[in-house]
Amino acid sequence: MMSEALRIAETFPGYSREDWAAMVEKALKGQPISRLTTKTVDGTEISPIFERAVGKAPLAMRPKDAPWAVCQRMDHPDAAKANELILNDLLNGVNMISIPFAGSAAARGYGLAAEKDVLAKALNEVVMDLIAFRLETGAAGDAAAKAFADVVADKGADAASLKVSFGLDPIGCFASTGALPSDWAATLVSTIKDLKAKGFKGPFITADARPYHDAGASDAQELGAVAATIVAYWRVLEEAGFEASEALGMIDVVLSVEANQFASLAKMRAMRHLWALIVEAAGVDFLPLSIHAETSWAMMTRLDPYVNILRETTACFAAGVGGADSVCIVPHTMALGLPTWHDRRISRNLQTMLIEESNLYRVTDPAAGSGYVESMTDETGSIAWALFQEVEKAGGAVEALKKGLFLDAIAKSNDARSKLIATRRAALTGASAFPNIEEKDVEVVDVVPVALALPSAGEACTPLKAVRLSEPYEALREAAKAAGNPPVFFANMGRIADFTARATWTKNFFEAGGIKALSDKGYTDPADAAADFKASGAAIAAIVGPDALYEENGAAFAKALKEAGAKMVYIAGRPKELMEALSAAGVDSFAFESCDVLAELNKIHDALGIAPVAKAEA
Repeated sequence: MMSEALRIAETFPGYSREDWAAMVEKALKGQPISRLTTKTVDGTEISPIFERAVGKAPLAMRPKDAPWAVCQRMDHPDAAKANELILNDLLNGVNMISIPFAGSAAARGYGLAAEKDVLAKALNEVVMDLIAFRLETGAAGDAAAKAFADVVADKGADAASLKVSFGLDPIGCFASTGALPSDWAATLVSTIKDLKAKGFKGPFITADARPYHDAGASDAQELGAVAATIVAYWRVLEEAGFEASEALGMIDVVLSVEANQFASLAKMRAMRHLWALIVEAAGVDFLPLSIHAETSWAMMTRLDPYVNILRETTACFAAGVGGADSVCIVPHTMALGLPTWHDRRISRNLQTMLIEESNLYRVTDPAAGSGYVESMTDETGSIAWALFQEVEKAGGAVEALKKGLFLDAIAKSNDARSKLIATRRAALTGASAFPNIEEKDVEVVDVVPVALALPSAGEACTPLKAVRLSEPYEALREAAKAAGNPPVFFANMGRIADFTARATWTKNFFEAGGIKALSDKGYTDPADAAADFKASGAAIAAIVGPDALYEENGAAFAKALKEAGAKMVYIAGRPKELMEALSAAGVDSFAFESCDVLAELNKIHDALGIAPVAKAEA
């Protein structure tokens, strides 16, 4: 019998959607609730209120009460060091090894050589039948598969009993590199037949969303690309004589998950729906789909990298409750270089806590019936299916890449997302929001990264370029740091209570571009502010205070600062009725919520003569 103390739901009165809407509109002081509606980069509208979804059963995901596999990357290029690190991981909770091979996009500049001797050394003392493996092969697909199979044979392991995803993905490699061998299909089939002859069960092929995600694709575009890739491989295998059920059973999927928890959760679920549609179209009985989730490379920041731990925890949560069969958390310092053993420990322990302490795996599809998640799942899946159909009309995944169809679609998403990032509507903590320009360097392993390996020429397309979201802010911060973090003088108006809130916001505004804020004193006399500005050594100034003081004395402050030699004078805020008069008095620009922060910071860098830091060629 339920304890009376647990009958919490019964103590709350019931409220209708109309009741909630009325309360929201009251909080908005009469403005319509639609004001809170937002849009994704796909253009999907997200309502601020959802009702419970009706008739939505939990999706078939992992086996009941089975936790997802905790995956760790074995990406140190020195085989002995890679072995040392992975044995430590295996002793401390990891039960899947991801092996990114050098030159593959997934290796991020590191990884092992696709050679038998190297791989044998890296896997020394690894009991292969106790854990699972993922190969991230890139252009080295057949060589990596052969090397792994040879190591298994030399170890005397039973190939049929091993859990191995061979990660063969020539189409994904095509998307990343722009090159595809003309005999890719024949090579793929030959490699699979060879592996099957040796007893391996697969899956052998991976439909990888990461090349699209890393280039800026929306969630729906990632899934549309994955669906098209699955169908392309299915056709190749059927032409080689495999039945549809066998062909589809050889394929697994990799999805990126990010800090947008509900979007990532919906993406995981939408992939299950798309798979069900593909299986139905194939005319075969239902087949389970194995989904491997990896935390997003695109969301990683080089600035304040410890915030990446929070991003990764949220992303892993979404993957786990979204039904991922395995999850790899990319260590939080990966954007800076190869992570230390300590950083690897953090990434694996995050998963251990979510599984062992939070028990996230114990409920199958806990989001089922959530109006918000179900709506996002349906919308994401519908847009993805429409893109898939467009790709099919273009001749399939390979032809779509050659024709630039994915490139064009992703460009639209990037344009929408770039505006959100530039205006900080999509805030990047540590980079565009709450920057710390005094942060210390983070330790990484001293290994020189290698360039992406290109497969032999055949078909060609414009490759999808991996870009992290924080790169524009990182470039500004790096350039400003090289220039000594030039200061901006704050001419704060009035008492501390008058300017503190705006000064805090404006400090974040300037320091997001590496411009150090001098902001601790308030002024009532423009002459005093001008004198302190001259003494500060700053070349630009910001007037910070309430609109009432701007009206009273803002023009005098601007004029005094200009006469004192300020190259640029900013006003914190957007006093619409005063902007013309303030500009006439010498104000060059206004810093306010939703302004184009990146454009303003670039103008400041130009005014101060801060040169971009040149990047070495890979």
